[in-house]
Amino acid sequence: MEILKQLGIKSGLFLRSNWAYIIWFALHYLLAVAVLTGFVEHEWQAYLWAGIFYAVSIGIALSPVGEAILRRLQGANPIQTEQDENYLMPLFEEVYAEALEQTPSLHKGIKLYISEEKIINGYAMGRKTVVLTRGAIESFSRAELKGILAHEFGHMANGDTKAGLMTVIGNSVFSLIILACKIIMWAVNILVSLVTEQYIGVNIIHFVIRLIFDYSVVAFLFAGNVILSLNSRYSEFLADDYARKLGYGEELKRGLYLLNKLNMGGRRSVRDWLMASHPHTPARIKRLERKLELEKVQ
Repeated sequence: MEILKQLGIKSGLFLRSNWAYIIWFALHYLLAVAVLTGFVEHEWQAYLWAGIFYAVSIGIALSPVGEAILRRLQGANPIQTEQDENYLMPLFEEVYAEALEQTPSLHKGIKLYISEEKIINGYAMGRKTVVLTRGAIESFSRAELKGILAHEFGHMANGDTKAGLMTVIGNSVFSLIILACKIIMWAVNILVSLVTEQYIGVNIIHFVIRLIFDYSVVAFLFAGNVILSLNSRYSEFLADDYARKLGYGEELKRGLYLLNKLNMGGRRSVRDWLMASHPHTPARIKRLERKLELEKVQ
């Protein structure tokens, strides 16, 4: 019963934090099914083969090998120096222990990695990878780093890292579908031109079809990215809540204040706001402060 309870809690957190990713993945799956329907005898076979492909792809992405490749691509390396280990590991292990107590379903082998980038950032990947950049390590205090780590464990507890992988796989398949459609249109254009000998007329029709197709793809991707960005911003708020519930709300708040102080970016355009993966930092601070005040009252 305890296993079922934990599974229910985990599924609920995943659905609440990643509803848009699930919808986006479902759209990609249905597009793959639609394409495969033209190559199989029965429709159920298209659903089956698309399901198998996605299941294998996600399995590879979440495997130790897949996660190691992702770390390599992101430039995330194991802690190498004694100074970094002595400074970071006690902080990491403290927050990790609190996170495991709060969320027993977390992977028991999560490890901390370092990216030598100077930008101030921390992020989680897959099932067992948390990364701090050199910029974050050098900019945040010990307490602030705890708040940042608690936030990243929140992403893992809510299933955000897995949802992100699902989206990457879905987008990759979508790109392959678009490439296949363009190749088919190009081949049809050549064949029809050869058969009808109306080269100019056929090319005009092909140009119009390609124009409509390309703009439809751009519109589809833009709408999807806006929805995913909205979900991503919501997930950031939920990860902040997780850090607060672990007892690191004040530490995270101080880290966000520093991050906002160091932010030298100018005014964001409407498009930048629509596509932003993170909420405006002052909005995160305001929400966090309000919830911390409510905790004190209670």
